[in-house]
Amino acid sequence: MIIRTSIAAGLAAILLSSAALANSTATTPTAKAKPTEQSQKLADRCASLEAQFDQAITSHGNATKAATAKSLRSKGGSLCSANQQASGIKHLQQALKDLGVKPNA
Repeated sequence: MIIRTSIAAGLAAILLSSAALANSTATTPTAKAKPTEQSQKLADRCASLEAQFDQAITSHGNATKAATAKSLRSKGGSLCSANQQASGIKHLQQALKDLGVKPNA
């Protein structure tokens, strides 16, 4: 009777450890996900707006809201880099508007 109990306990331990091992390896990502088409479009939009601002600030640097625009540009660039492109785009568009420049489509 003792032998049956210890064999059953041993089998249960093996099954549980195998299940735990399988579960831990199944949830571990093995490769970094590739950017989706949508996220790439947003990243491209960020880059385009950043470049547009960098050009516009040279000729509109004396605008009344130039300081605010520079701050928005900085925040927008940081958000875009932090994979928060939608928020970054909004900041960059507002930065351009503060300079009196219409953001390119």
